[in-house]
Amino acid sequence: MACYLVGCDVGTGGTKAIVIDSDGKFLGGHYIEFGLKTPGHGLAEQDPEWYWQTVAETIKVSLQKSRINPGDVCGVGLSAQSPACIMVDRDLKPLRDAHIWMDRRATRECEWLKANIGEDAIFELTGNPIDPYYGLTKLMWEKANEPDLYKRCYKMLNQKDYPLMKLTGKPVTDYSNAALDGIAFDIRKRCWDQDMVRAIGLDMDKLPDVYPCDEVIGYVTREAAQATGLVAGTPVVAGTIDANAAWLSMGVINDGENALTLGTAACWGLSHKSDKFARGMIVLPHAADSREKYFSAAALVAGGALIRWFRDTFGNLERNTGRELGISAYDVMNLEAENIPAGSDGLVILPYFMGERTPVWDAHARGVMIGLSLSHGRGHIIRALMEAVGYGVAHNIQLVRDAGIEVKEPIGLVEGGAKSRLWRQIIADITGMEAVYMGNVQGAPFGDCVVAGVGVGVFKNYEFIKDWVSAVERRLPDPENVARYKELMKVYLGLYPKLKDDFRTLSRLSA
Repeated sequence: MACYLVGCDVGTGGTKAIVIDSDGKFLGGHYIEFGLKTPGHGLAEQDPEWYWQTVAETIKVSLQKSRINPGDVCGVGLSAQSPACIMVDRDLKPLRDAHIWMDRRATRECEWLKANIGEDAIFELTGNPIDPYYGLTKLMWEKANEPDLYKRCYKMLNQKDYPLMKLTGKPVTDYSNAALDGIAFDIRKRCWDQDMVRAIGLDMDKLPDVYPCDEVIGYVTREAAQATGLVAGTPVVAGTIDANAAWLSMGVINDGENALTLGTAACWGLSHKSDKFARGMIVLPHAADSREKYFSAAALVAGGALIRWFRDTFGNLERNTGRELGISAYDVMNLEAENIPAGSDGLVILPYFMGERTPVWDAHARGVMIGLSLSHGRGHIIRALMEAVGYGVAHNIQLVRDAGIEVKEPIGLVEGGAKSRLWRQIIADITGMEAVYMGNVQGAPFGDCVVAGVGVGVFKNYEFIKDWVSAVERRLPDPENVARYKELMKVYLGLYPKLKDDFRTLSRLSA
């Protein structure tokens, strides 16, 4: 009997669904973009219905492109950006737009948490820091600022949970999304801590039930079947977050295995069973074996965004040259940077152009260039921007190692920035680790298919994913460059502590 799997990921800017068979063959996929609302400084919102509409449409079109019988779909898995605050009433209708992971409105709530609960207590319970990024700080803001809506709230959900609810009729979440709600989620016991929920002034009954990522939590309803093209009664698993699914698609499942996605942001994740956690990291249960494994994750706000910023702000020369040569502006920028020696002749950049998450968690932090001279040119700045991301990743990796968590080689690389051979070498040289380019990876929707396949019994475990992925290219660290970067890393690490107070002053003056 034929058996197919559907995976769907809701990103910050759009949704992608795919269909695969039980041998991992891609059969069809579809992508739809959606927008972002920024109603004020530090505010970032999206309509939850965008998530459901794009999930339904991308699944429908993917099924059509795959030319399969929808009745042969064995399971469905979802993932999404996270965390958020989506409040639904008892009729499962959203009460307002979601404020998403990049929203910073809950700063006062975080100050209260630090003063009244304490960073140590939150870290010991959740493995995570206190920051407006985390979902429960957003719900605390709702209670303080929109109390009528809070009272009407039946359940708080994340981005993946809303379309999951529309598919199955169940307002629930999974271990990894609950962990990114933070603050009151016991990371070791995989449950809400009732005492902490009371201490922060929230109501337990507003928090969704929590399930392992690969557990079947429900079945496609008749109404959802009409919207998606799936057959009513198709099993749906609890799902996970986007990065979790993406790392799974790369085969990162065992202790010490790790990978870096070089998209707009730069996200590094490490799989481990140990319940040792490094301060400043994002910690969550792994999508693979979510009952016992963890991911320690680093999330730099600006990764590939730094190179795009240069292209869009200063890159007329590169764009014009690219058009003449029939290549992209990014290819031209790579050629310029390749002519510059490791270390960019003493130019070091701090990559906090939009504040920073791990490990400093400072929305006021800003980008810095130090060491500029009249001998520096465009290529120096381009290479130094690439190196800045390398320094940021290496900083996080070192903190994880300092916490006693093993990090094994190689480091896997995927997404846009990883297409650059130069950037791959820079990552290898700064981290001192072999870098492996995984160019044939399908990404988060593929990981969603795998989670669904394990959940419905198509696959016995997650080990098989190793047979489905392979390295396109390997880069070994250059010993001379490694030594040079170690010295420059000392400069990089010294910058933020010296400038932290100045960042706050500049933020206040430029608000």
